[in-house]
Amino acid sequence: MTVITDHTTPTSARTACPPLAGLRCHGPSIALRTGLLASGSALLCLWAVPVRAETAPNAAYLHMPHTQPAAQKSTQADTTTITVSAPAQVKGARIVTVTPPASTPPRAGFWDNSRLLPTLTSRPEAYGQPQSLELTPLPTALLHQGPWGVFNTNTGAAAGFGTVGYYAVSRWAEDWSSLRDKHNRLDFMDPLKYIPLNTSGDIYLTLSGNFRQHNFYDQRPGFGATQKVPAYRNNFRWNGGADLHLGEHVRLYGELMSGQAAGVNYYGYAGGRWRSRLDVQQAFVEVRGKVLNATVGGMAGRMTFLDAPPYFTAGSVYPSVPYSWNGLRGYAFWKNFRVDGFYLTLTNTAPSAMFHDQVGWNSRLFGAYTSYAVPSFKFMGRNSQIFVDTFYLGFILSKNALPTPGGGSIAGSTHRDTPGTRIWGNAGPLEFSIGAMWQGGEFRAAKNGPTRPVSAYAIDATLSWRFAKWAGHPAIGIQVDSISGGNMHKDQQSSWGSFMSPYVPSAYYLDISTYIGQSNLIDVGPIATIAPTPNTTLLLKVPAVWRNSRQDAIYANGTAFYAYRPHGAYTATMPQASFTWRATRHITFSIDGEYIFASHSMINAGATSGAFVQSNLELTF
Repeated sequence: MTVITDHTTPTSARTACPPLAGLRCHGPSIALRTGLLASGSALLCLWAVPVRAETAPNAAYLHMPHTQPAAQKSTQADTTTITVSAPAQVKGARIVTVTPPASTPPRAGFWDNSRLLPTLTSRPEAYGQPQSLELTPLPTALLHQGPWGVFNTNTGAAAGFGTVGYYAVSRWAEDWSSLRDKHNRLDFMDPLKYIPLNTSGDIYLTLSGNFRQHNFYDQRPGFGATQKVPAYRNNFRWNGGADLHLGEHVRLYGELMSGQAAGVNYYGYAGGRWRSRLDVQQAFVEVRGKVLNATVGGMAGRMTFLDAPPYFTAGSVYPSVPYSWNGLRGYAFWKNFRVDGFYLTLTNTAPSAMFHDQVGWNSRLFGAYTSYAVPSFKFMGRNSQIFVDTFYLGFILSKNALPTPGGGSIAGSTHRDTPGTRIWGNAGPLEFSIGAMWQGGEFRAAKNGPTRPVSAYAIDATLSWRFAKWAGHPAIGIQVDSISGGNMHKDQQSSWGSFMSPYVPSAYYLDISTYIGQSNLIDVGPIATIAPTPNTTLLLKVPAVWRNSRQDAIYANGTAFYAYRPHGAYTATMPQASFTWRATRHITFSIDGEYIFASHSMINAGATSGAFVQSNLELTF
């Protein structure tokens, strides 16, 4: 069984509001179905025959199944079924996939055999890519997902906690309880992932850590707006977490983080998003149980949040200090339906002293998200899974500004209400995501100025065809986005039509350099992903970008816009490539490149074309 996945590249997000010169900136399967044996004391052991199968010698307990595997042909010559007794301390059935005696099982070690190497889809930073499903399931030893059933498909992105593969975007989303059985340990770091604190093993501690180092080269940063030519930036970030499980229903999670940045002609480091002394990034309590046949939970404290389409927010997980939120979150999972409700305030990271981050009240996010998993089906011989999401995302920004025709701005605040829907997944080789959002609310000018109603929209779509039998299993498709803009020439009491995504959408969704944001634009271009080798992936895309409204500015992000006021709508064409190599489970390297070809209209308005290059090294346990 060869594991074929949608190979994607890291999520990237920069500071929500870089202070650029000339840039106005304000405010911040269905899974493997196994019948549980009635006595709970016997379990089924499946013997996988193909030598090239990506399986571990001691696969983890299949307590949380992943994608549904395709039916496999069995012969007496190549399979054996063995029934053994389950360990007394482990509840339920165990599925163990082992290598036949004819071949030598790979040994766990630092430099991982490719059969023990998680695919690149399970990398945490893959969150935010055009998300598609694995063609075949990953071995359970290489997944550490929660009790989310069908929502664990697509490496857990459908569950609303970011991707969860071998590691996760939000480290508290990982479940390492399978290591209660020492036979399931395959990594030299496993003793740190499950530290039992009582005899039964249901009280345990999981430790985690990550170090990231990034280098950036901007030939003409921000279309030349920063006047830092060229700019060389680098940043270092590390974080350590502890996840304490107090039995089945309660757990406490805490995480510390620190970030440093330097360079030559650098920019954008103000505000605590790139430079941050050691502080509490996350600290919350979670209570979980069963109610009305659903897994229901509540979280209170400081936490990350990723339950939104990646083109609305990717949490700024990469490469800057991620967003952390303070507040309440509750969720419920049924077999094919889930709902999530939340009220959160953005942490204020501006204080420079150690352990001085604050519960901020200048930026608030609230709403509800639901997802329905359409019953899985087969199409063109492939397992297929589609999700239908509906949601409401509301936010308040106490500091927000609107552009003016002369390159200036109108200070104020905004309240936005954003209902939307997203249909995504795969139907056979067709992998897709189609979303639509409408945005209402109001803009209030500062100093008791006029209030303007908001009416805006966003349509985001990606469509790819997976050539599973071709070398590298490429997915080739197209991306189209239409995001409304406003009109600077209307009077200040008229409605405002620019859509806003203020919480750092995934940079790898549209623009690696982050020079162009998800406001007032139309873009279209080809996209392709390919896996040259089992542990490398290549992303290619060439978006061409126009302003949706010529009467509105060009935005670097939801709260920052350029002083350029070109006459034409066409803005730029931005060919991009990103190459990623997973050396081991713990070491990943990637390099990204882009060239921004500014339009003649932009150049006449004072902008310039230029190159952007970024390299990334990550060490994770």
